[in-house]
Amino acid sequence: MPKVSVVTEVRQKEALLKTGALQSAIFNSANFSSIATDEKGVIQLFNVGAERMLGYAAAEVLNRITPADISDPLEVISRAKALSIELAVTISPGFEALVFKASRGIEDIYELTYISARTAAAFQRLSR
Repeated sequence: MPKVSVVTEVRQKEALLKTGALQSAIFNSANFSSIATDEKGVIQLFNVGAERMLGYAAAEVLNRITPADISDPLEVISRAKALSIELAVTISPGFEALVFKASRGIEDIYELTYISARTAAAFQRLSR
């Protein structure tokens, strides 16, 4: 193998390690809430920041609920109605209302109130 290829390969591995370390630091930060779902909307990732901000342990939500289940139900219903009018298609309240645009490649930034385990609302700005 030529020397240049070996050097390039080493640098690529170093870059991947740095990227992985940065991602890990962000994910494990108590200052950022990270929640991710599978294609059906079931929560698959719920970091320390989400636990701290919302008061749920990851074990309570992982593989059990969708973000809609911990969102203000009136806001989810309102969002579904507004999107239905905007896009001229019926959108059901629930997870579909939260991801309808993003699942079709349309940028979607909105605010949503999560209901914390401590019953105080936690406002989140979502970008999908």
